[in-house]
Amino acid sequence: MTFSWADPTFHLAPLLLVVGLGVWYLEATSHVGSRATTKERICFFAGLFLLLVALSWPVADLATHVSLLLLVTQRLLLVLGAAPLLLLGLPTLLTARLTSPAPLDALARRFCRPLTALVTTTVILGVTALPISVAAAKAHAGIRAVILIATFFAGVVLWLPVLDRVPGVHHLRPMAKGGYLVAQAVAPTFLSFAWIFASHPLYHSLHGQQQALGLSALSDQQLSGYLAKLGTFGVLLSVAYVLFMKTDAAEGDDEGDAKLDWIDVQRELERAERLERRKSRREGEST
Repeated sequence: MTFSWADPTFHLAPLLLVVGLGVWYLEATSHVGSRATTKERICFFAGLFLLLVALSWPVADLATHVSLLLLVTQRLLLVLGAAPLLLLGLPTLLTARLTSPAPLDALARRFCRPLTALVTTTVILGVTALPISVAAAKAHAGIRAVILIATFFAGVVLWLPVLDRVPGVHHLRPMAKGGYLVAQAVAPTFLSFAWIFASHPLYHSLHGQQQALGLSALSDQQLSGYLAKLGTFGVLLSVAYVLFMKTDAAEGDDEGDAKLDWIDVQRELERAERLERRKSRREGEST
């Protein structure tokens, strides 16, 4: 494919996805128990906007066929923009309803653990950015869709330990959240060192950087490394700094992590009930 600024491509699928999510959100938050605040609505629709930008022309086309720099931009939009904003836009009761099925509850609990989240995001973001993955995404639309979904999923997992959206899980103190974000700023961007210091282009499936962006393939790759580092560090370390500033106030709170909302208690009761049902079934099968 030859990219041309004069020949924009209309992508229907991202538009349908964003519109569908927007309609679902408005319907889901119209109920009394799960109404969204103005701030939550702004966050959710801002996240939808970034999602649309990341998946539409020209970002998506350049990221798929031409430029590693635009591929990194697309990933930053999904992981550091769309994912946290969409999570912040979900009212607590709606999040509780979405994670109430036992399999989803188990997954959410697991990914709220900092070490699990760190390993998951590092593996997903590392594997999906390898040259072989980028080449496969260019050649096959199905693989490209899977990689985009996996990238967005990595963004959701990255922010779960920080945003406290899942009920009935251990919530980290601000200092722990800040330390976790520092680790996330370093680990998942390890490939950027190779992009910066490599003496030749590593992504042979990407072509046309000079015509589309006025950059050589090597310059495009090196700028990608700097953008990956600066973008990730800029966002995550800024949030970590804010959390560190909150540490003194949080340490002065006598209730600390013992403070529970009713929705947390309700989720624990649901888990206990499921556990009791499983025990009853096992006992019935053994007799």
